[in-house]
Amino acid sequence: MYSDVNHSDIAGSSSLPAVSTSLGEEPSGVSAGRSVAVPEKEIEKTALLHDLPEELTLKIFRFLELRDIVSLQRVSTHLNRFIKNEHVLAKTWYRRFSLSHQYQLKKSLPLEDKELLRNWLRPFTKDQALIELLIKHRKAVYFPALFHFTKARLMSQYEKYNVDTEVVIAHEDRVNSATFSPDGSHLVTASEDATAIIHGQGTDGTWAKKGVISHQGGVRSALFSVDGHHVLTVSWGCTAKIYGQKIDGFWEEESIISHDRWINTATFSADSRHLVTASMDKTAKICVQGDDGSWEEKLTICHGGWVHLATFSDDSRHLVTASYDNTAKILCLRDDGSWEEKVTISHNYLIRSAAFSADGSYVVTASNDHTAKIYGQKIDGSWEEESIISHDQWVNSVTFSTDSRHLVTASMDKTARICVHRDDGSWGEEAVIFHKGNVDSATFSLDGRHVLTTSGDKTAKIFSKKDDGLWKEKCTISHDYDIRSATFSPDDRHVVTAGNDGKAKIYGLKTDGSWVKKAIISHEGPLKTATFSADGGLVVTTSMDGTGKIYGHWSNGSWVEKAVVTYSGPAKSTALSANGHHLVSPFRLNALRIYKLSMNH
Repeated sequence: MYSDVNHSDIAGSSSLPAVSTSLGEEPSGVSAGRSVAVPEKEIEKTALLHDLPEELTLKIFRFLELRDIVSLQRVSTHLNRFIKNEHVLAKTWYRRFSLSHQYQLKKSLPLEDKELLRNWLRPFTKDQALIELLIKHRKAVYFPALFHFTKARLMSQYEKYNVDTEVVIAHEDRVNSATFSPDGSHLVTASEDATAIIHGQGTDGTWAKKGVISHQGGVRSALFSVDGHHVLTVSWGCTAKIYGQKIDGFWEEESIISHDRWINTATFSADSRHLVTASMDKTAKICVQGDDGSWEEKLTICHGGWVHLATFSDDSRHLVTASYDNTAKILCLRDDGSWEEKVTISHNYLIRSAAFSADGSYVVTASNDHTAKIYGQKIDGSWEEESIISHDQWVNSVTFSTDSRHLVTASMDKTARICVHRDDGSWGEEAVIFHKGNVDSATFSLDGRHVLTTSGDKTAKIFSKKDDGLWKEKCTISHDYDIRSATFSPDDRHVVTAGNDGKAKIYGLKTDGSWVKKAIISHEGPLKTATFSADGGLVVTTSMDGTGKIYGHWSNGSWVEKAVVTYSGPAKSTALSANGHHLVSPFRLNALRIYKLSMNH
């Protein structure tokens, strides 16, 4: 059996179970560190489960939790072998994530580069046989589940991580942002020195400068396209630039987008073929990448005031803009590649947010006129108002659930309202969440069964939907000062809150539906951010006290402090790469470090 990790028994934990690493190649009678208690021949005398077709057995396993499957491993060598050979634990763990997140996890893997895949695992195992055996499965449909599951399990075996500086990136002025590419192989920094710098990691693990993007003024932000092949930068001036990666690995300028005044936002579509800029010159511009790789401005959208928001739908075929003229516009992509304005949504005051449902069938706007408006797309492609949700004060935000059938509003009137799309096509209120202060945010878990709110009353609340369809308050998380953020983990099993009281609090979901405190991450100053890693196994915090902390699962299911990084002065954020073992954090106003996390014996 290939393994250099301790197979401790944490099957009773709702987190990640420790399992053998044979990957099903060599059946074994040992599971989770214990010998199988009942001989297979004796089991066969009293049980018929072994006689079921494999397809039916797999269907049964889809209804079980991880802990149940680990328990089955212990009572039968037949089931133990079957679970390993079919990678049931990895597949079950992977199904915790939404389909969209599974897609993101899959796309983050460098599937065509074996050496990069090896580098994803080497920091947390010396077992080269395990690595090579795992990579042999890379053409299989289940490989993303197996790979991410194995990596998360390996990382959970260590109570502490080593933190080593891999490279120092220096600018001549303040660094405004630092962002990893989706696969973690590149990093782009944006600085007040009028440059953005792209660094890439080679197969030998070293980081090197791959491109410098120059502007006339400071660079506010820089981000990668979803496919990681393009970078979009925005300056404090009136320009945005698109850079693309070439065959030799270096990055070159592909297009410049100009406005007459400051650009407020710029973003790529999910298919990475479109981008939109929104400007104070009262316009938004859509650019499209052609089949030859060049970028072309396709449409200028005009408003009567500053355009402060522009967002694509998940299918990249729709766009919504919002302006200080109190209107939002919905545009649709035609089959010939042109964009068409479909409808204008009007409010009496400023529109604070606008968002599409996951299926792209609905748009909801939130306004200072105390209302949220829902528009739906009809069969003929037109958009019509379907419902208005009224509050007594500003509506701060509105968010759809991933199934597009629910939405939740957050308002200054101290309430959040959960609404549902009924079978007759109407929208109706299902529940009202009350706070003692204004509700700053309200979001759904990815499975749509939980809602998390934050309020000016220094609390966050979790509401869960019961089997009878009713929503019930499950947990109140309290801080001593304002809560800056509250986030579900990608697998919906945990929540982390970040407070100005210098604490981040992690709560976990138990099998009985209750939420319990798992850990408190303490800092000496207010927190800026607290975020989960892509697999949900780590939480990274950033504080005004000059420290960033990494907490994660340990093999016994608890959350422990894995690593601490320090920097000079307050940092905006500390970011973790998709591979889970690269961390970027500023250590001076004009410089940052890329750290490598690795096993600590």
